[in-house]
Amino acid sequence: MGETQDIALGGEALRLHADRALHWPARQRLLVADVHLGKDDAFRAAGIALPTGGARHDLDRLAALIATTAAQELWVLGDLLHGARPDAPWRDEWRRFRTRHAQLQIVLVEGNHDRSAARADLGIARLQGRVVDGPLAFAHAPSSAPATGPAGGAPHPTVCGHVHPVVRVPGLRGRFPAFVQVDHQLVLPAFSAFTGGWLIDRAQARHACLNGHLLDLGPVG
Repeated sequence: MGETQDIALGGEALRLHADRALHWPARQRLLVADVHLGKDDAFRAAGIALPTGGARHDLDRLAALIATTAAQELWVLGDLLHGARPDAPWRDEWRRFRTRHAQLQIVLVEGNHDRSAARADLGIARLQGRVVDGPLAFAHAPSSAPATGPAGGAPHPTVCGHVHPVVRVPGLRGRFPAFVQVDHQLVLPAFSAFTGGWLIDRAQARHACLNGHLLDLGPVG
């Protein structure tokens, strides 16, 4: 086990990080999915008692990954947000994060929870649908159809999120966030520490995130 694992996708060298992120060195780009800022605020507003500080914790993790990778770009593959309350505590945490990383280009490939992103004044670029960049495509949710490649060429492998994959590991209790690679898609685990998970078949998982380490789960398939 280690904190990172190098893989190849679409002929590109990528690096998985145990803290639920993907690094594309050739683009100096860090990619995460399903940050869900404001989810704990929304639960508290609904009368469910939860501790504060979820957004700060997740944004501190992002800051550490940016420092480790020296990334010049951060792409969020959907569901950066969870709630739209203008007075929610996550907004102050985001402003501090954005000020600390003023030179960082941040791109949101919008997901189903990002309906308020256009009016949230986040200081980021927003894209919709499936976005092709070089040999890879990026989207929020998995698709049954591959991203169309150049005429006569192979389809673009897609990197996405949305389903919050988790896996059970023999000999260990609990369920662990997982990177899933099936056919033409690499599905990232949810970045937020405050999310549920979709339990997937062990054979579909590529790597499991175990308390700061990546466990290689064997061949894809």
